Amino acid sequence: MYTTHFEATPVEEIYEEIAIMMTRSAPPGWSEAEVEVGMGKDFGEYDARYFMNPQTEEGAFYKLQGSWFNLFYELRRRMKQPDQPTWNKATFRLAPDGQFECSFSYPDESGGEAVTGEVAGLDAIEYVPPPPPPLAIPADLSSLSEAEIDGWFYKVVQDALKGEWSLALLRAQIESVSHGSSTMRYRESMEPGELAMDPAPDSVWDLSVELWRRAAQVGEPWSELTVQVTPDGGVRRIYVYPESPVPADLTHATNAQLIDWLREMTEAMIDAPWVRAVAVGRFEEPPQHGGSAVFFHPASAPEAEWATLASGNHNRLFVELWRRWKARGKDWSELQFHLQPDGSYEFEGVLR
Repeated sequence: MYTTHFEATPVEEIYEEIAIMMTRSAPPGWSEAEVEVGMGKDFGEYDARYFMNPQTEEGAFYKLQGSWFNLFYELRRRMKQPDQPTWNKATFRLAPDGQFECSFSYPDESGGEAVTGEVAGLDAIEYVPPPPPPLAIPADLSSLSEAEIDGWFYKVVQDALKGEWSLALLRAQIESVSHGSSTMRYRESMEPGELAMDPAPDSVWDLSVELWRRAAQVGEPWSELTVQVTPDGGVRRIYVYPESPVPADLTHATNAQLIDWLREMTEAMIDAPWVRAVAVGRFEEPPQHGGSAVFFHPASAPEAEWATLASGNHNRLFVELWRRWKARGKDWSELQFHLQPDGSYEFEGVLR
């Protein structure tokens, strides 16, 4: 399952890691640094600005190198209060002597109390030159075959991750050629079971839009695409269409019907023999849009890493189940539906 890698890290060390990450990315001779992170439900956006002269407002923008998303995501998770909205923007300011300030903004445009502190030893951290520009894909994608597009997905992952990795998941949610989002999750070779997350390179969006455009031309536009990529060059595309076999109105469905649909949709998504599966629904504040996924162990490798499939159509079932459990006093932020090939199942919830 997705994790930030920092659940057990003291909050002081999280701020320290952010400062170290910024220092490694800072150009020689920097005098001030600022990172502004805008955090959505499924991904993050950021600008990293380094000032060479504090007397001017001119600065240079640099790509952060490190697990910046995971660090801020973990801060956001810890700061979430049951009766308050979660912050959607954080601004981290850093000086070369280690003094820092981190302030937060909320959807209602209010601001919380800023966190200040000092990180020692930043002067001993060496600057790490930024990686080369991302791989340039062809300007005209319309002439590429779908096999060639899959090949570019693989090249983009290889270029973005650089080091050793064991699995990458590229996800695009598309409403039109100009509206949507893309993300990249990946598992490093030395961290089995852990999925890190980063914004996907722009080329992932461009390749996904080209596939969406082709599907729309034949009257079958999809709403979500997950591209599963493996280091040996394997590329698998998984589509989620707006239509769902689950009825639009679930309020009158019985609990047994909801579970049957959950079982049917989970089994339908797995296209290989399997020995165990789990569908996961995770929401910040239902019934807002959340995220769901299906994980399974294939029969060919029952003890191997989980295979992962993105799902959009499980969301409504999980939300309806959440409504019913909350009416009985159980408010969960994550629900897991564990399923066996013989149809037996059990639920496991994570309460807020």
